[in-house]
Amino acid sequence: MATNLEIEVKTLLSYPQYQQTLRHFDLDVSDGFIQKNYYIDTNDLALRNLGLSLRIRKLNGYLMTLKLPMAEGLLEKTQILTKEQFLALRKENVFPTGSIYDFLDSLYVKIEKLEILASLSTLRIEVNYGEHKLAIDENRYSDKQDFELEMEATSLRQARETLAKICEEIGFPFVENFESKQKRAFKALKS
Repeated sequence: MATNLEIEVKTLLSYPQYQQTLRHFDLDVSDGFIQKNYYIDTNDLALRNLGLSLRIRKLNGYLMTLKLPMAEGLLEKTQILTKEQFLALRKENVFPTGSIYDFLDSLYVKIEKLEILASLSTLRIEVNYGEHKLAIDENRYSDKQDFELEMEATSLRQARETLAKICEEIGFPFVENFESKQKRAFKALKS
């Protein structure tokens, strides 16, 4: 199981701001790639209630990621899945064994109750900005569509300052978004 610390800051964009951002960086949608996220929890959101999130990302294979909150950022534990393991979870609710299974079991999570509750597709365009990576995302989930900028950095302060600077350069205000893609996808299911 690989482990890394994810520190990112986000801002939601209107469609005109999204278009303005693409023009600013001289990009269009053909510069991006599609990734699909499948969000996993129990029906009573046991993982969310523990402050955890779990997803499988389909992009050149399948990668399961468990995110745990830290003082700054999120600790990510990842595990590669085969297509067969993904399909077993999606179609038969058979959770794959491995390090994430073992970790969740140690927290007394009822693993047999975990299932894919929501999915979200992202058209992502990545831009190197100095030492950092900026993601320009178009997200689709349920019958919703939204746009966002994500800035990854080595500290929250650095990520906020850099993203605020980018927004100012492009010509719109920086308003930090604290709601994850998973939370937005889950909320869309309820409405």
